Parts: sequence; structure tokens; C-alpha cells
Amino acid sequence: MYIELFEYFNTTNQTSPHCEAHLNYAKPVAQQRCERLTLMDKSRRCDYAKNSDACQARVFMLNYNSFFYCGCDDNDLFRFMCIVLLLLASSLLFWVIYFTTKTFFVPALTDISKNLNINEYLAGLTVLTLGNNAPDIFGGILTLHLDSRHVYSDAMSVNLFVSVFTSSVIMWITPFAIDGTFFLRDVGFVLLYVSYVDFTIKICNGYITIAWALSMALICPIYIVVIVCDEYLQYRKDKELREKAKQISELQSSLTNQSLFLPSTPHSLLDMTRRTHAPNRHLLKQFFQVFDTLDRKGFRSQWTICKIWALVKVPPLILLRLYIPQTYFQDSAYTWSKLLCCIQIFLTPTTIIVLFVHIYLKLYKWTLPVFGICFCITITISIIAFRHSRTDTVPRWYTYMAILNVIGSIFILYVATKELVAVVETVGITLHRSHTFIGCTLFTWGCTLTDFMSNLGMARKGFPRMAFSACFGYIIFSTFGAVCLPVLYNVITSSPGDFQITEGTVGESASIMLIVALVMIMLYGITTNFMLRRSGALLGITIYALFLIFVVSSEFEVTHAFGTDHSLDRSQFDESYIRE
Repeated sequence: MYIELFEYFNTTNQTSPHCEAHLNYAKPVAQQRCERLTLMDKSRRCDYAKNSDACQARVFMLNYNSFFYCGCDDNDLFRFMCIVLLLLASSLLFWVIYFTTKTFFVPALTDISKNLNINEYLAGLTVLTLGNNAPDIFGGILTLHLDSRHVYSDAMSVNLFVSVFTSSVIMWITPFAIDGTFFLRDVGFVLLYVSYVDFTIKICNGYITIAWALSMALICPIYIVVIVCDEYLQYRKDKELREKAKQISELQSSLTNQSLFLPSTPHSLLDMTRRTHAPNRHLLKQFFQVFDTLDRKGFRSQWTICKIWALVKVPPLILLRLYIPQTYFQDSAYTWSKLLCCIQIFLTPTTIIVLFVHIYLKLYKWTLPVFGICFCITITISIIAFRHSRTDTVPRWYTYMAILNVIGSIFILYVATKELVAVVETVGITLHRSHTFIGCTLFTWGCTLTDFMSNLGMARKGFPRMAFSACFGYIIFSTFGAVCLPVLYNVITSSPGDFQITEGTVGESASIMLIVALVMIMLYGITTNFMLRRSGALLGITIYALFLIFVVSSEFEVTHAFGTDHSLDRSQFDESYIRE
């Protein structure tokens, strides 16, 4: 049985400039959500934060709601101190994400792109986009059965931030020229996808059929096919140019009678040391030297906060250096460690696979067998790596550790991002803000921080086109994994007419702003002959700032959002009608 919500506006005083909150004639008006904590008596908050399914669904590693409402809700002073502590924890997680992205993730992606010898556009849409989207796609597939009425608004808010704000910041940092074909293809597909998903939800009134859900899900595979075909055509074109250049070079060399032999490469000093030093010389010293992570410059500072920050950074730095292989040693504080490399070959994949089985698949009976299999395989590879490496030189096979670097970085970024989202959502609840507002601001910024930092890092390293393409490729995979796949799964597994997806109070506003921004970006690129300058960056940043102003004014009921689903507004929670 479905309850239609009949709403009325401010009809008593049409001259009032204030937009009143919507009221509903149907009860109940809210589902069980963790935001109920702010409406309960203090005596019930702790038990609800610990045991309710709504709050447990937001726990990844630690239950911050339980921490706050069980230990900090006694008086205003404790509340203020705990909010400050949560903000400091979120700052530390922000730094972990930033450091991991800058030191490990971006250099590894750069090396992989160079080794694969692919152009910037394809690298941005494949290596960088899939690397950034792996946690989101992974999480979306594992939560296909979940029915969240905020999934659309959260997805559109994230897409708006990545495609508009992040791409604009890239244009501001490094203005560049882009190929018009790739630009129109990527932005056009994103515009088509967002418009089609929004149109489908509206025309079906939320009750999407299998045919409509399948059509939404097929756009992403079609996009991948188009990318592969474009790359193949570009590869054939480049191959023809190389063959012509080779023929011209051979003709010139035959005319000038120049020698085609290349000079031999001299042996390096590291290769010469193989004859004089043992392969395991200073093995333990080299190992412990890697974990010297204290920032001595900051620790010697006269400011106490700098000394505290230098000490606080030590544990996460040790964890990151132990878990993620370092593939870039130039201009880095890292040094080569043979023993650490062999430990990482065993530790990183085993930890990820065991946690995947134990936490995500919840196959507790299979945890030990899986650990045993992973242990046997990885320890064998570690022993082989130990026998074929030295402490005084980096082995040639170490370049393949970039793959393990990317996998470990993605896992760390996923864990840190999930924990960051849990912290900022707890802060939003304690500050009495609605779930929609949290999703459009704190949730969006926490989820996209990894992508923002990695894209900016690639742009600063001289790959702005790769970063720009990744911004729009992100939306394709994000919409596919966060909206289309869950909708298709729920439509197939539910009875006809049982599953409904709504756009929420801000979802339609976010999609409209996103469509307008994409059209403006396309017009800007066409009118400037695809020269992306800082004027275009200013345009995108302004559009996103207008969206934030709109969200804040809607949250405080100054203006009215485009959406019509107001049953989950913060002010519409009615505790007397919620099932216990």
C-alpha cells in the first residue's frame, strides 16, 4: 500500500516572503533514521545510537554516534569538546587522504600510464577514473539490496562537485587546450546520462520498470565501447604516422650512411656493487630506516602545535609506509628496503582479501581457509622475491609493484573516506542538520576528497587533460554504480510496483544545476576553440557556489527547493508516529 503525500504551501499570507516548510496529511512522515537521536530524550539516545539499525548502517570501523551520545551528551561543555575532537579526527583523516594520494596513488598512476603508453584522455577515463571509482563501484555492488531515498540526491551532488567544481579548479591551476572531439564526447555523454536518468525517474514517477532500468544501465557499457573504438582508431592513425616517420628516417640514414647501432649503456654504480657486497648487507638497518617518520623540522619548531602535529603524524605514516609499496624514490623521503618489499608482497594482498571475505561478504566460516590460501601463495612469492633481490639496488621486477601500490592505495583511501564520511555525518547530526543537507555538503566533500586531490595532483604533474577527462568519466561510473545498478537490481528482485526511487528534496535541484553547468561548459569550450582558461574555471566555480547558496537557503527554509519529496525534511520528523 502506498501513501500519497498531499502538500500545501503558504496560502494564508501570500505576501509573506518567507517560504514555510511543507506539511503532510499522511502519517507516518519519517522512516527510522539516525537523525532521530536529536529528537529523543537524553536517556534514550545512547541505547538508540548503539543498537538501532539506522545508526549501525553508518558505522564502518568506529561508532561515532555511540561515542558522542553515550559519553559527551551530559552537558554543553562536553558536547562542545567532543564536537571539536570529531572535527580534529576528520582533519587527520583529510590529511591521510591527501598524503596517500600525493605520495603513493598519483605517482603510481603516472608510472602505469607511461608504461602502458596511452594518451592522456584514455588514461583519465580508464586508469585514473577506475582507480578513483573503485571504492564507489565496489561499495555500490555490495549494497545493491539497500533502498535509500537519498541515493539520487547524494549521487547528483557528488557528480556536480566533481564535474563542475573539480574540473574548474583544474582549469584555474593549469589552463590548457583540449582536443574538441574528446571534449564533446565526454561532456556530451555525461549530459546525456544525467538527463536520461532524470527523465526516466520523472516519466515513471519513481516506479521504474525493468525496461527503463535496463536502458539506464546500458548507457555506461555503450560509453565504454565508444571509448575503445576511439582508442583503436587513434592507435591505427598513430601507427600509420610512425611507419611514415620510420620510412623517412631510414631513407635519410641510407643517404647519409650513418650507423644505426646504438651506444652501449654503461654499468651503474649500483650494478658494480653486486660484485663487492653481500645481497643482504644492512638488511635490518635499511628496514628500520624506512620508518623514521618524525618530522624533525616541525618537532624543533618553537610552536607547540607544530610539535604536537609532528608527533601525531608518526603513527599513520608508519602504517602507510608498512602497507603501501613506494614506487617513486626520487625527491622522496623513502629509501629502498628489500625486507619491507618482501613483507608488503605478503601483507597487502592478504589483508585486503581477508577483510573482503570477513567484513563485506560476511563469510565468517571462510575467513581462516581464505587466510591460509593467501598465506601460502603470498609467502611463496615473498621468498622468491627475497632470493632475487639485493639491499644495494632496486630490482628490475620492482616496477610491477606499482600494481600493488595502486591496490593498497585504493584500500587505504576507501577506508579513510568511509571513516571520514561517518565522522562528518555524526557532526551533522549533532549540529541538528538534515540528512539531505549533510549529503549535499559534508558527505559530498568527504566522498570526493580522494578524487579531488588525485585529479589536482595529476594536473600539477603536467597531465591536466587526464585529470579533466577523469572528472567526467567519474560521473559515468558513479551514476552507473550508485544509481543505475541498485535500481536495476531492486526492480528485478521486487514485485511490480513495490520499488520506488525518489529524487529527494535536493536531488532535482542538483540535477538541474548539473545539466545547466554541463551545457555552459560545452558552450564555453566551443566558443573558445577548446582553450580552457581561467575564465571558464570562474564560471564553473560560480555555478557550484550558487548551488551551495541554494542548498543552505533551502535548509534554513529561506527558499524552496525544486524537489517535491519533503517527507524526510529535518523539521518534519514526528516522533509520536515512528514505530519503535
